[in-house]
Amino acid sequence: MTVKKIARSLGVLAAAVGLVALSNPAHAAGDVYQGTGWKILKQRGIQSLSPDPYVIKIVKPKAADTKLNAARTKAAEAQLRAQLKKTAAQLTSVTGTKFTLAGGYQKEETACSTAERHVIAVGLKYRPFTPGNKPGYSQAHPCSASGNQSAWGGWIWVDSEYWIPGDWAASPARVSNMMSHEVGHSIGLDHANVDGPDANKTADPYECVSNSSKDLPVMCSPNGGHGRAKGGTDARARKYAGQYTKWDIAGLKALKANFSR
Repeated sequence: MTVKKIARSLGVLAAAVGLVALSNPAHAAGDVYQGTGWKILKQRGIQSLSPDPYVIKIVKPKAADTKLNAARTKAAEAQLRAQLKKTAAQLTSVTGTKFTLAGGYQKEETACSTAERHVIAVGLKYRPFTPGNKPGYSQAHPCSASGNQSAWGGWIWVDSEYWIPGDWAASPARVSNMMSHEVGHSIGLDHANVDGPDANKTADPYECVSNSSKDLPVMCSPNGGHGRAKGGTDARARKYAGQYTKWDIAGLKALKANFSR
């Protein structure tokens, strides 16, 4: 009997290229880039979140790229749209910057130099992670504004394997957490991992701040989110799937505050 493996990593940050050379970007004095359970992607040239609106758009799926049949494509797109709408609403509420999910389809983005301002394009591809085309990995490609190092937008590729029965099929709750994780990268949040009790000087997978409910920051790598309460069931994790935790929210608020400093 074959035992299914759940995707080991649903949220992975790409080696993003900004709109200008960002090897050593300048950041405003007084900006805050790290706190308990959150970090900002300053090494990618992002220091803040603009008050101007951002739009999330879906890239029209192509069977040749996704290896999904029509029924699975429809189910995948419906799930993505449902979660992205919720993610946009929470981001708007937390940051005060308006995020919306647009109807219709967006063209495929391939470079920050040509990406539309404040547009986050989300598409499906089979094993999109580069380099290596690793199974079970999705990938965000965040871009930064050359003038003020605010989040410009970018694009996200979601691994279509999550909707293919087999080794890398993922639960709806994990997919929801993955989507918020990748959008978080697109607007400037880094992985929240830190060296833990093992003190091995390495921020290992899932080595993030937690609590008695087994919550991890959504931005924990490879993928975090609300967990099962101590002694409870998985119902809590499903109820809060895709919602940013208190740690992620602190990071989002810092991103927005940095813009006006």
